[in-house]
Amino acid sequence: MNLLPPSQLQVFLPGELIVEVLSFLPVKSLMRLKCVSKSWKYLISEPSFAKLHLNRTTQDAVSTIVSNNIYSRTGTEMSFTVFRLLENPPIIINLPRDPYYPLNDKAFRYIVGSCNGLLCLFGGTGYREDNGGYRENWLRFWNPATRIISEKFHGDDGLGFPCNYTFGYDNSTETYKVVYFTRKTTNVRVFSLGVNVWRNIQDSHMIHHHRQMKVMHVRGSVNWLAIHNYISYYYNFKDITIEEFVIISLDLGTETHTKLLPPHGFDEVPFVIPNLSVLKDCLCFSHDFKRTHFIIWQMKQFGVQESWTRFVFTAARLKAVAAIQRRPAPQQPSLLR
Repeated sequence: MNLLPPSQLQVFLPGELIVEVLSFLPVKSLMRLKCVSKSWKYLISEPSFAKLHLNRTTQDAVSTIVSNNIYSRTGTEMSFTVFRLLENPPIIINLPRDPYYPLNDKAFRYIVGSCNGLLCLFGGTGYREDNGGYRENWLRFWNPATRIISEKFHGDDGLGFPCNYTFGYDNSTETYKVVYFTRKTTNVRVFSLGVNVWRNIQDSHMIHHHRQMKVMHVRGSVNWLAIHNYISYYYNFKDITIEEFVIISLDLGTETHTKLLPPHGFDEVPFVIPNLSVLKDCLCFSHDFKRTHFIIWQMKQFGVQESWTRFVFTAARLKAVAAIQRRPAPQQPSLLR
């Protein structure tokens, strides 16, 4: 029998068990626990632990939609509105602003995207009235959870259009990449974080029209909706046939393009331009139907045409979220740099 008082008992936990327990904690708690000891600080800072923690936290990640004040030039407003669209009726939750995650750099103009909790920010000066771009531009990478922000990576004059950027992750090389689709051309350029230089890759199959491009990152690829032989500045459903719609997919590992077809059930040109999005790590294609219904197609197996699955919503059901601008939002906080 141990007669020592509880205050003098020493408890020893195997290192594997400590890692297991810590990997389930939120990021803010982990940041505080780094002060417990040097060994814990080293453990929590290890890339392998960051990957384990990311895998654990993304299993129950909540899909988010970002409200308009993410574009405030103060660089500090990041209020999010979250709802579960597939529930009946949809649930809307207004999240309060968390003072733990403010960004003090007020020079950035645009959030390019978010991947594994890491945000890619665009900044520019010398606004050009002739084409809406910036003469001087730069990228920075910010982790709100760890409050670490990178140096500025400057680009040339041809990279001055923030809407033509997208941000993703190459699983094959474990590399973050920024892709730039040069406006009104088929030219594609890639910036690999770590190498930190811009380079040209294979041209895309379609000319990039900045009004039509909304690029989505999913499963190591970036995808955007294109319309064959359509160069108008504005979308007009009367001038388009159903056969002209195509999804262009860029594999971030091989840096090559392929074409994906919309669902077979998409057989009528919608009044509003269709939209690409991501739901539960699956590519989604959504569109209006006769101005009374909203249809979401989810590609259960990426690249497999037969895996498109349809969800239908009535207009009345969507009134609660009609004013929300649909843009990709940061995922769960992450330890990854």
